[in-house]
This record gives sequence, structure tokens and C-alpha cells, in this order.
Amino acid sequence: MALSEFPERIKRLDVSVGAPPESSRAGELLRESTYVFKYERDDAAQAAVSLLMPPSTAVYDDGDLFPSMDMNLPEGFLFQRILEMFPKRRLTKMHLLAMMGENAIGRVGFAIPDNDPPRARQHLDRATILRSTPNAQLFQDLVDAYLSTGVGISGVQPKIMVPTRAALPIPDLIVKTAGADFPGLASNEFLCLSAARRAGIDVPNFDLSDDGNILVVDRFDIAEDGSRIGFEDIAALMTLRVNDRLSTRKYQGSYETVAQVIALMSSAPAPDLHKFFEQLAFSVMVHNGDAHLKNFAVIYTSPEDARLSPMFDVVTTSIYPFERPGGVMGIDRTLALKWRSGKHHANRAYPTTDELLAFGRSVCGVTNPKAVVERIAQAMGETLRHAQRDERIDKDLLAKLDEPWESGRAYAS
Repeated sequence: MALSEFPERIKRLDVSVGAPPESSRAGELLRESTYVFKYERDDAAQAAVSLLMPPSTAVYDDGDLFPSMDMNLPEGFLFQRILEMFPKRRLTKMHLLAMMGENAIGRVGFAIPDNDPPRARQHLDRATILRSTPNAQLFQDLVDAYLSTGVGISGVQPKIMVPTRAALPIPDLIVKTAGADFPGLASNEFLCLSAARRAGIDVPNFDLSDDGNILVVDRFDIAEDGSRIGFEDIAALMTLRVNDRLSTRKYQGSYETVAQVIALMSSAPAPDLHKFFEQLAFSVMVHNGDAHLKNFAVIYTSPEDARLSPMFDVVTTSIYPFERPGGVMGIDRTLALKWRSGKHHANRAYPTTDELLAFGRSVCGVTNPKAVVERIAQAMGETLRHAQRDERIDKDLLAKLDEPWESGRAYAS
């Protein structure tokens, strides 16, 4: 079904778990006076649609869309493109779920009952994206071609998912570019991911196009055999719904709270808290001021096998100015969340070295947090030196990164 053929009102969606065509119907989502989800079965073989919605309860009822479903609703660039496609239509969250189809991050899919799924598009070769000369028009062409096969991804940055594996019926590659307000963002994220990988931090596979304008990232919620892996971000696990257009809820809370959620949900809390400290320390050191609740997540094949996800969506944000009230341009030098919980820790200032190391020891149980910080600092320096010889990386971008990364490396001093 083409997007333009969606009904004016959608009151029911079939909900599946797994990868098509082997995905199994998990139940149905109803939009009545409230949102109601009903499991198909309540036996032990029924896969859960969320860690917070086990099939031991057959029916769930909520006044708003369930957080694990809300988390993947499109926002930012893709949401704006959808609005442009339907200028005279009132789109509900049920419409947006139907547009996601089977392609949402994680293992849960949605479909309008008794309707054919969107027509599969031609598979793209990864090298074609990387070796061509990507530009704004190429990215728009990708969006136009693949939007109708399922949105499947949220976030403010311009990005779309495309299929590259003929044997896999869902998109497996995330393609990102930079918006007008954030020049060099694709190269920025490429350098951050490169430094993280050098530091031994778990990140998805990624690459940068020849001209540095497009970043491609492999989905880590799809196993090598094509099976789907469950995914829920920390905002959803805190039962926060953040896809209202003006919502700031993903910026509420603290990194200490994130650690507490990981400790509660992970099947291996000790090593996952160590990995969380690595991710958090890295974000601090590269001055990633957008490490909010949706940028940390848990992945799982079953509730008994829930682990912290690889690090994703990490960039140096402090190089991008923003407009303050009155038209004055400024730089945001604050964290996305409070550092610690409690009314005595209300500010979002970057931590001191002592505060960072104390967080690693007392909150995450890291025996030697200084070694983690030193490893990250060394990787950042090596990445910058290597980037000087990389023709894809704009030298003006490197010059802008020099000060914040040097400041971040000082945590190891």
C-alpha cells in the first residue's frame, strides 16, 4: 500500500515480532478511547513486544501510545517530510506506526490488517552510496524512494534506512547526512565513532562516503542470520513518551538515573555498567552535548538476555552555534542531562575530572576509571592525527574539533 492510500482513520494494527516473512503475529493494537494492546497468546512461547509488557498480562491499556512503540515514531527531518507529503491530512500516531511497517529499529512491526505490505524497493549496493558523489539531491532521492517502504527510524538528523542485502526483506543500512544548520555532521560522527572504536568501545560498523557528506551505519538490531533483536531506549524504559513535537522529556533526568535503569534491566549489570561508563566518559570527552535518554538503549533476544546496546548517535556538538533569544549566537557547553540525581545536582555542567572518575567508581562500579579515560584520550589523539591524512575529512572541521577534543583529552592528565 502506498502512503497516499492510507485510510483517513486507522483504529487497529496487527503487531508482529521478528523478521518477515517468518515474523509471527504477537497481537493487535487498538485505538479506542485509549490505546489497547492485546496479545495473541499468553503462553511461554509468545515473544514480548516490550520488556515492560510481558505476555503474562494478556491486555494492556494506556491513555497514550505505549512508550516502546512511541520511541520509534519519526521526528525531525523525516517527520517534516511526511507532513509535506500529506499537507491536508491529519496524521495520527496509528498512521505513523503503519508507515514504519516492519522496518522499525528493534523487532516489532506494524501492519494494517488485510492490506498488502509496501512494495519492496530495489536493493542498493553499499559501495554505490559510498563511492558516488553524494549530494543533497542524492539523499532526497533516497528519501523519496524508501520512505514509502516504511519510515522505521527516529531522530532529528536527516537519515533514512535502505536495504542492501537481497536475502533480507527489511532495510539494514542507516544513511545519514548533514542538515543546513550542522555542516560536516556526517564527518563529525564518523570521527567520533572512529575514536570510540579505537578506544575499544562497542560501536556498529560504519563508513564515510568519498566526499565526506554521507555516513552509513549498519543496523545492530539485525543479527547475521537476519533475525531481529529487540531494542528499547532508556526513555522508553523510563516509560517516557517523547515524540510529541515540543516534548523535552528525553532531556529530563540524570546520567545516574540512566545507570540505575541499566542495572535494573540488564541481565549482566556489572559489565554493562562498565560499558555505560565508557560511553558516557567518551561523550563527555568529545563534548557530545546531546547524549540524551534516547541515545542509550538495551538490546535483547529475550528478557533474560538484555544487554546495553553499542554506542550510537555520538557527535561533537559544541562546534555548532545556536541562536539565543534576541538573535545572539552562542555555543551550548552543557550536558543533555544532569550529571547526578537529586535536587542538589540541578546543573548540567560538564563534570570535573574528579567528578567523572567518582561517577565511574561509585555509580558504575569501575575499579580503575582513570585507565578508561586515558584509553579514550589516546584514541582521540590518534584519530585526529589519522584524519589529517584522510582526504574525505574537511580540514576546517578538524580545526573546529581541535579545541574541544584537546579539552576532553585533558581529563586524562
